[in-house]
Amino acid sequence: MRTGGIEQLRVEPTVLGAARRYSVMVVAISLMTAAVAVGYTLQQTELYRATTTVSVPQPLLSEGQASEQYLDSQVLLLQSQDAAERAVRIANGSLAERTLAVDDFSGDDKSVEITPPEGAQPGSYGATIITVSFTWPDAQVAQVGANALVQAFDDVRSASIAAEGEATVASIQKAIGDARTQGQRTDLLNQRTQALVSQQIDLARHPTVAWAAMPEIPVNGNAKRAGALGLAVGAVLGAALAFARASHHRRFENSRAPAALYAAPLLGEIPARGTETGLPLGTAGSGALAMTIDPGSAVAEAYRFTAGSLERTCAARRQQLSVAFVSTGAGAASSVVAANVALALAESGTRVLAVDAGAGSLSNLLLPGSSTEGLQQVLTGRRTATECIRSSPLHEGLAVLASGPPTPGTVTGAAYLERMEETLVEATVSFELVLVDRPALLRVADAIGVVDAADAAVVVLGPDEPVQDHVDLANRLNLVGSEVLGYVYRQAPTVSYRIFAFRGRLSRKPARAASSTTGDSSTVKESTTTSSTPAMDGGRSMTNPPPMPWTRR
Repeated sequence: MRTGGIEQLRVEPTVLGAARRYSVMVVAISLMTAAVAVGYTLQQTELYRATTTVSVPQPLLSEGQASEQYLDSQVLLLQSQDAAERAVRIANGSLAERTLAVDDFSGDDKSVEITPPEGAQPGSYGATIITVSFTWPDAQVAQVGANALVQAFDDVRSASIAAEGEATVASIQKAIGDARTQGQRTDLLNQRTQALVSQQIDLARHPTVAWAAMPEIPVNGNAKRAGALGLAVGAVLGAALAFARASHHRRFENSRAPAALYAAPLLGEIPARGTETGLPLGTAGSGALAMTIDPGSAVAEAYRFTAGSLERTCAARRQQLSVAFVSTGAGAASSVVAANVALALAESGTRVLAVDAGAGSLSNLLLPGSSTEGLQQVLTGRRTATECIRSSPLHEGLAVLASGPPTPGTVTGAAYLERMEETLVEATVSFELVLVDRPALLRVADAIGVVDAADAAVVVLGPDEPVQDHVDLANRLNLVGSEVLGYVYRQAPTVSYRIFAFRGRLSRKPARAASSTTGDSSTVKESTTTSSTPAMDGGRSMTNPPPMPWTRR
């Protein structure tokens, strides 16, 4: 057997693939994060923010000062204690109650935020704009607070201009008193007049203000925005956790990926939902046989396609083969696949024998209610294969060699391999194709003997199985030189189907559970009657081959 290297596989997960694989976890984390964000927003006190802008003209008395320095001085004036005290008086007077305090406009706990002008060239937009914001739990108070501070700033600015003008006039007046000549006195008088005029002009030029409007939407209480942000953060966090989980538990990304490991083609891809009964694909009950319960379903067609692929692959070798269905786990999934494929082969006219080398799952599916002797008795030499082979009541062209009841003196090791090879060689003489269902290859030691005795193997796998398990399986198949004809890929059940199946298992009564394993009463009665004697049709034994349709003539 030739196997591809693990480096050839696309087993390194992608973020999108991991999110799709663990979609339930990603959705749950996203919704939980969104709920936390919305809850946190609803628990917080809503805050409203009123914003106003101020454009300050430079006074004539400060023409010698750089504009950047002057604007910096105006920002400091807005932040001054004098402006805060005036703003408190204006705001509380407008609200007619003592709502605000000086600390709300200055100090560490202030509700005011002052944004200086942008660092642009003088004269350009934004170079002289000062933004003032006031935040408060009440929208009206926020509006009044922002406008009160700007108005207080205008008053403080006017007082500062008046004081500066008076100081300038006083210094000129003192210089006039000390003048020695009439010319000096005349120049100083002109300067005093100019200072008085400039002072009045500066007092008349007020800042240009875009007064704050009453805010309507809180800045921190928008539940929709918080929910959307929480959903986005949760989606990123969920995808990251899904990627980390997928990196730790590597799985096959799609149904084509195992081909590189087993160096074998995909024989068929089985949909997730089996039948209208709602039973999962791996359920070892009669309801898992889509070929008999719902022969017109997409699942039954998938089994027919798989059987056709297997039949063409075996026909190309121009010899009768025994094929072992192998998997990594100990579940009933491989038994369900082997049983349905066997029925599909029999439906197409192929003489097929199904051998149960496992724990009895295949026998329960194809020989419901039967406790006939089988492979265990053949391997221990108590019976021959011809004596133990029974006809399946599900289809006349299908024969079954059941697992049989446990017997003392179980054969193991080399003797097991020798007896198994003899049994399969004897079976391939009378049947065109022998399908062998075996125990878990990675868990049961004798399972490797089943694969070694068979002519070839078919791997049954699903998307939830670890890649490393299949690497070990491929190594074991390669160790015994078993040829892998192909693999059957079982699709993962959808979330809604898993919930449906889980609810079905919870609501299913014990009596109904028993019936799902044994089939209906008529089938049980028929199979019991059939297994009461070592015969198949009308009490005829396998020692009389002419009446049997699958026996080579």
